[in-house]
Amino acid sequence: MPSNVKKTHPQYDAMADKWQRCRDVVSGRDAVLAAGERYLPRLKDQTTEDYNAYKTRAKFFNATWRTISALVGMLFRKPPIIEAAESVKTLMDDVTMGGVSFQVFAQQAALEAFIAGRMGILVDYPQQSTEGMTAAQAAKLNLRPTMQRYSAETIINWRTQWIRNQTVLTLVVLAEEAAAEGNGEFDHKTEKRFRVLDLVKTKDGAGLDYRVRVFRVSKDGEDQQIGEDIFPVMNNKPLAFIPFYFLGVDDATPDVDEPPLIDLVDLNLDHYRMSADHKHGLHFTGLPTPVVSGYAPGEKAEKLYVGSASAWCFPDPQAKAVYLEFTGQGLEAISNELKETEQQMATLGSRLLSSEKKAVETAAVAQIHRAGETSILASISESISTALTKALRTFSEWAGATAECSVSLNHDFMPVGLDSQQLTALVGAWQSGAISMQVLFENLQRAEIIESELTLEEMQGQIGSSPIPKP
Repeated sequence: MPSNVKKTHPQYDAMADKWQRCRDVVSGRDAVLAAGERYLPRLKDQTTEDYNAYKTRAKFFNATWRTISALVGMLFRKPPIIEAAESVKTLMDDVTMGGVSFQVFAQQAALEAFIAGRMGILVDYPQQSTEGMTAAQAAKLNLRPTMQRYSAETIINWRTQWIRNQTVLTLVVLAEEAAAEGNGEFDHKTEKRFRVLDLVKTKDGAGLDYRVRVFRVSKDGEDQQIGEDIFPVMNNKPLAFIPFYFLGVDDATPDVDEPPLIDLVDLNLDHYRMSADHKHGLHFTGLPTPVVSGYAPGEKAEKLYVGSASAWCFPDPQAKAVYLEFTGQGLEAISNELKETEQQMATLGSRLLSSEKKAVETAAVAQIHRAGETSILASISESISTALTKALRTFSEWAGATAECSVSLNHDFMPVGLDSQQLTALVGAWQSGAISMQVLFENLQRAEIIESELTLEEMQGQIGSSPIPKP
């Protein structure tokens, strides 16, 4: 039995604070304000009431979320290409058994990749033997594989070992929330549990079996196992691997990657702090403040009211009343810094923040401007495709399918249009034999002149069945 099931991996500890910053910023204004002094330090001698007003006045412009939503939109501008057996595709309409389709599951994986740069996929199967059952009988009992997502924060520990000349995942610990025991009819109390996936030696010591255990931590801090050890089986045989697949920014390994937009997140928080100071200054310098000189109230100080219905009458003809007016340059400096930070955020990924250029960009210049975005997208697209392919292969095998399967996310992130001259040159190159019909077809498809789902043979069939227009 583990002695400290909630112990976290050193890489987890090193990255947890960054994940929290990313998660709060993406969640938006309410989460950032709720974090209080974590992101907005209290000014000297500021009371709690004054600090809350100072915090509430701050503007939070969520450039990070806008960037992520734009990048995910570019990534799923075209649907993923999925190769799988037809029997498996019918299950992919609900891969979680909770109403989430594989397409939506892939989009959720992309969100996690952009937010934290990490997530995990657990492929599971109900613990009931299907030996002797037909596929129809198993389907009627909902005995089918599922996929479940785990965010970076819930994958608290892991271990790999070098076994038989390859790196093998031998331990994963997942933090989960489950309904607490003793809940009433309308209660929603939960408790933290820890799902431990590991490999243990077989009884004969010749191999390894996949084992699943679930623990809670008691009030005394002791680990308590819930239920018995579970040894999942596939085709009525124990698994010799852990069906858990990591997804990162650069690869699909257990190693933790830096959140891809952490620089933008930190700049977003810097912009929030500057906005708080700017709004704080505007609040105190923008409100009119009357100043009275040459007037001494009597023993009982009278109140002076401001407004058209009030008049001030002073016995001393030299008395004066004016409004205090702010003329310093401090707020202008903060305002300029805010604009500069917004431009920096645009450079780091949030193109939605920068104003449209009046001059028309050339195709080459536009390609350079988008190079940073597409490099992140290409890396994450490849990583997600790899992780989903691994998970889908196990999913398919557990579903009894033997056909090869794969997942490939879109790599054409932005439309690549062809003007009339480029189109004429492309067709001319094909007509002269400089390029093949396949190359012509792929370029027309990339430019979205031809539908992405259409094959070359289907296009040629359509051309053959269409009447040729007269010149």
